[in-house]
Amino acid sequence: MQRRQFIMLGLGAGVGLSLGLTLYPVLQSSTQQRSDAATLVLDALLPALLQGALPAEAAAQQAALRRSRDAVLQFLPFLPRRQQAELQQLFLLLQQRLGQLALLGHWLSLNEMPLQSRLQLLSSWRDSYLATLQQAYHGLRELLYGAYYGQPQHWPALKYQPLEFNPYV
Repeated sequence: MQRRQFIMLGLGAGVGLSLGLTLYPVLQSSTQQRSDAATLVLDALLPALLQGALPAEAAAQQAALRRSRDAVLQFLPFLPRRQQAELQQLFLLLQQRLGQLALLGHWLSLNEMPLQSRLQLLSSWRDSYLATLQQAYHGLRELLYGAYYGQPQHWPALKYQPLEFNPYV
């Protein structure tokens, strides 16, 4: 065996092992691990996506973020199974170090990144040439905006008046 072949074999084995270590937990995860990953990712991304819409005071802001996260977690089981699986895989990949490196380009976890970096990350996903990253951005954005603006306490800011049911008409 030549030196070049040995080096290429070692690099190939290292890449294969890294991929296996990253993808195995995604494929063999428990419901608790999926829930923890979703909570971690949502806690990191909600402040970035809702930056201008959140209340000014910190306590109200944290309460709005917590309600929105809980609304997303409650709504996830009602999505089609394929979308549930895709979101769970995304959450699990974003929780792991090698998944973060592949999707974010950083070793830092989402919670450790500054808010401006999270916004830049989401913008890069939106403008990416990879359809998968664009799909991840649009899916997360629609889900998180729906969870936030679907709460009745946020309707006055939108000047939204829900329809009233009149049984006699």
